[in-house]
Amino acid sequence: MNKLMLYVHIPFCERKCNYCDFVSFNAKYDVIDAYIMKLLEEIESKSYLANDYEISSIYIGGGTPSFIDKKYIAFIMESLYKHYKVDSDAEISIEGNPNSLDSEKLKSYMDLGINRLSIGLQSANDDELKILGRVHNYNDFLNAYNSAIHVGFKNINIDIINGIPFQTLNTYKKTLKAVLMLNIKHISIYNLIIENGTPFKTMLAENKITLPLETDIVKMDEITRELTDYYRLHRYEISNYGKDGFECRHNLGYWSDVPYLGFGLNSSSYIKNIRLKNKVRFNDYIALDYKNYMLSDNQNGYYDEIKMIDEKEHMNEYTMLGFRKTTGINIDDFYKTFNKEFEEIYKANIKYYRSMELLCKKDNNYFLSDKGLDISNKIIADFMQ
Repeated sequence: MNKLMLYVHIPFCERKCNYCDFVSFNAKYDVIDAYIMKLLEEIESKSYLANDYEISSIYIGGGTPSFIDKKYIAFIMESLYKHYKVDSDAEISIEGNPNSLDSEKLKSYMDLGINRLSIGLQSANDDELKILGRVHNYNDFLNAYNSAIHVGFKNINIDIINGIPFQTLNTYKKTLKAVLMLNIKHISIYNLIIENGTPFKTMLAENKITLPLETDIVKMDEITRELTDYYRLHRYEISNYGKDGFECRHNLGYWSDVPYLGFGLNSSSYIKNIRLKNKVRFNDYIALDYKNYMLSDNQNGYYDEIKMIDEKEHMNEYTMLGFRKTTGINIDDFYKTFNKEFEEIYKANIKYYRSMELLCKKDNNYFLSDKGLDISNKIIADFMQ
């Protein structure tokens, strides 16, 4: 049976961070309750789209899913199990922040079949956490991590950021080493991007923060490679490192052209070469009548965007996402998908970037070198047709 992934968006947070441009916000109990009830309607109403699929992974993200009452996560999981064919070996992930991950919630998640936990640490330096606008400190993280281990989580990811305002090579190295010394199985490491509309964008314009030099970011990436190698976590995607068998299957699915359904505010779906973008405005989403979704003559009204992906766009996305993986693009898989030869379509790009030692080939796979991954955005843009 064909594989399908599910994403559930929980847009609520205790407080929005200074770098965050995601659709997320704080809300009172009645707003959260109304949202979850609407989310459950959507999950049930769209289940017919998955009739020919088996669910290989589920990802509950946000926002901060651990911010809401554990009963809501139970409602969501019960609905997914009821209305979808969830594989017995499915990877089921949930995101959480240290200050809202207590033992009771963690035990509840385990009992619901959630088998992967992603904790948003971002830094082991309390001063940097304050700069980021986080609501926890490093000790909160250690308590949450130890609680997760105690209740039985074996697959735990830790998120950290480099390029934080005022961050030094030394403070970044201390953060990375502190996390890796916990013998973790997976770590996601993101370069900070200053997004429009965020407090950091304003603070930078007003000279209230200073970012590390670009040369320091390059050195941070070198530190990352050295320490992850030492602790035997292999890089399998631009920002992700894991021990063998602990790669995030859900994210690998995104990068490998696996279809998915997204539920909740501003979530996206990609199935049968159609991309669906849910409502981004909270009141618009809450007002939708999902109980009549399947019978509706105008399903366009349920989305902010419905787009048929043509072959050219599909090929561009396939290439872009494929080059995010350290294994790159398999030319046999490319041919099976498009009935076209990868080496013919991208002949000039392949020749140029191989001569620069930024693109490599092993067996039937083309992939970016370490140097290529560091400037992947430019290389990928050149491959876009």
